[in-house]
This record gives sequence, structure tokens and C-alpha cells, in this order.
Amino acid sequence: MKKFTKGFTLAEVLVTLGIIGVVAALTMPTLIANQKKAALEAQFKKAYSLFSNAVFQAQAQMGYPAYCSYWQDGKRACSTKCTNKNSYNECVSWTCADGSPLPSRYNGPRENCDKFEEQLFTKTLKVVKFCQNKALANGCIDETYRGTDEVKTEQNPDYEYGYNPNADFGSNNIKNKYSAWVLSNGMIIIKYGVYQSNYPIYTIDINGLKKPNKWGHDIFTFQLQGTNEGITKVAPATYATEAGGKTTTQMLQNR
Repeated sequence: MKKFTKGFTLAEVLVTLGIIGVVAALTMPTLIANQKKAALEAQFKKAYSLFSNAVFQAQAQMGYPAYCSYWQDGKRACSTKCTNKNSYNECVSWTCADGSPLPSRYNGPRENCDKFEEQLFTKTLKVVKFCQNKALANGCIDETYRGTDEVKTEQNPDYEYGYNPNADFGSNNIKNKYSAWVLSNGMIIIKYGVYQSNYPIYTIDINGLKKPNKWGHDIFTFQLQGTNEGITKVAPATYATEAGGKTTTQMLQNR
């Protein structure tokens, strides 16, 4: 007697394919997001390593200590008190807590940032484009970049003083005032202030003009720290973190 093996009906096949499609639709966004996150974490490690190595290489090539850093681990020559605030409730002048003037090295040895940055950006890092200012108009960044004031305003719309576009990495500063560099690997570095000024703070877009161009996702800030012997550390600094992002400290802890 002939035996017949029962197969799947068309309806059963369609139901199975439908279930697979639903599962794929639910899981694919997560898988893609995780893949993008892993890629950005790998790029962060690469960017931090490249920049950190360049900093210490530039200092070594100078042949003398680079006095272009804040004191290591955030120490200061004296505790301070604010003596004047602007309309954004930001302190714009300080004295030591006892009322005496701030000493010359109150916040770190920063006397030869001009020499150090010349070595760093013209002789060590491979720079393909330099914007002395007007980074947006000159093509170092594009319209997708938001200043920290815009991010904070979105996160705290009811803050009574508002956020200053001309403070820290505010929108007017990064687009029109601060210096920026594009490296040969596409990374973008935005300095706090202009080239050769004594503010050794650098914001790095680890994948350049590629999206998402968001703080805490592919944009992170670093501060040079050191002692009287020169720069000793490329330390994390955070001025803003957009939704779903991480601070520079958190990223370094994941390395």
C-alpha cells in the first residue's frame, strides 16, 4: 500500500512567512541600532587613540614641556567666588574665595599653547582643511551641527535665563567664531576658541560629516590636563549630551 507524506498547505506557509516577517520587522531596527552603536564605539576608540597619541607626540617633538593644559584632575590654585554674572546667569569674572586676584597659573600652565598647537596641527596631525573661523561658511562643518545652547534649550525649554549661543560650544561659536580642522581620515576637530589661544579644549566629531552629528553619539569633547612638567592627560569633558547618547567619560569607561 502506497503511503503519502502530508506537506504544508499554502495557508500554513503564508502564516509562517507572515510570522517571520513580523519578527524581522520587530528585531531589525534593534539589530541595526546596535550595529551603528558598535561602529560608533569603535570609531570613538580610534579617534581617542589618534588624538591622544598626536598630543603626546607633538609635545615630545617640541623638546620642552608643552604648557597648554589645565591642572591634572581639575585641581586649581585656589577656590573661587564669582564676582559678576551676565544676563544668562553665567559667571564672567572671579576672584579667589578670599577676594585676592586669581594667580597667573590658577587654572593650569597655558603659556605656550601657540607653539604647541602649531606643532600639533601643522606638523603632527594630517590636516586637509583648516577653518580659522566661520567653520560653517568655510565648509568644516555643515548645517546639521547644533550648538550646546540649542541642545540645552530643547532639553530645558523652561529655563528662565535661556542658553547663550556665544558661550562654550554654543551655536554661534562653533559656526562662526571657533577654529576647526578636518583631518585626512574625515574626523573634525573644533577648538574651544581660536587657533593658538590658551584654551586646550577640543571637540571631536569622530566620523566627520557623516550622520548623526549629535553630542554624545559621534561628537565628544576632551580637555588637556597636566602639571608643571607639561601635558600628562587627555581627559574627558562634556558640554552637552543629546537623547540616547553618552558622556565622554562614559565612552572612555567602555574602552
